[in-house]
Amino acid sequence: MILAVPLLLAACGGSEEQAAGGGPMPAMAVQVHVLKAEPLDNAFTTTGTLLPNEEVELRSEVNGRVTQLNFQEGTAVNAGQVLVRINDDDLQAQLRKAEANLKLATDAAGRQEQLLAVKGVSQEAFDAATAQRVGMQAEVDNLRAVIAKSTIRAPFSGTIGLRSISEGGFVSPLTLIANLKQTNPMKLDFTVPERYGRQMKPGTKVAFTLEGDTMDYSAEVYAVEPSVDLSTRSIKVRARSQNPGGRLIPGAFAKVDVKLETIPDALTIPAEALIPDIQGQKVMVMKGGQAKSVRVDIGIRTENTVQLISNVQPGDTVITSALLAVKDGMPLRPAATKGTTTKTAEADTTGASDEAN
Repeated sequence: MILAVPLLLAACGGSEEQAAGGGPMPAMAVQVHVLKAEPLDNAFTTTGTLLPNEEVELRSEVNGRVTQLNFQEGTAVNAGQVLVRINDDDLQAQLRKAEANLKLATDAAGRQEQLLAVKGVSQEAFDAATAQRVGMQAEVDNLRAVIAKSTIRAPFSGTIGLRSISEGGFVSPLTLIANLKQTNPMKLDFTVPERYGRQMKPGTKVAFTLEGDTMDYSAEVYAVEPSVDLSTRSIKVRARSQNPGGRLIPGAFAKVDVKLETIPDALTIPAEALIPDIQGQKVMVMKGGQAKSVRVDIGIRTENTVQLISNVQPGDTVITSALLAVKDGMPLRPAATKGTTTKTAEADTTGASDEAN
């Protein structure tokens, strides 16, 4: 275009000289694009990260020495499976003592109840015996709960990672035993620009690819963050993808293709035909053999095309070349394309413009 401008200016200069001599100004040859309604995908590309469906750090809730390890590193485990046992001999002894005291307290409360029925004991004495029984029951329940914590079970089915302890070692709540991850299905976290936030709804299908992997994967959106990130002006979206073969690995980088809808009758032009200015966007169209500027609103923008959504209609002829030299009212003619004569191209384009008018 830059190389063509001097030639066009020279041509215009020559035309002005001819016009000054009394002859009509010759029409400038320009490249044109005739608008026609075509399907257009409202889609964009973003990046995301794969996450396990469920993930937990296995830690002990009590202090103690490990007496049993019931898992192999890197293998699958089932929900409820016993993974680690911690020595609870002292707790079992305390429980037996508490259960014996509970029996005594229960028997004593029973006798007090019988005496109360025949007025052989006061209400206060009966209440004290009952309270003692309840207290002993609470102590037994507490010891049973602590003993249950000495057995660590898998909270869900998944794959257990590398362990950080050994049998016979001492563990505390600060000790990491291993990580447990559920990798089928997998979560896909990605962000979308703010303007697309309202269109991202549960059930939306997305496609994604992984670096170094030639396969195409799909996921379904099931949750959308209800607020916009103030630093990036984007919205976080989470989708779920099935992973029966285990090809998807947590933490992997993903390129996500989001297709929101297909517009069946979109009017698009080459991106270079759009003219930005301080008032917005405009295009130059050819009507009746003359140039005319038209203010337009744009919709979807792709790498090579721009959708026009106002002030144009199918059949309009948009100028795509020599935009720096074309002015309103300037006589124009369509330039010949490869394999087509100028006369034929002009006839076809003029007919489309006349039909639109």
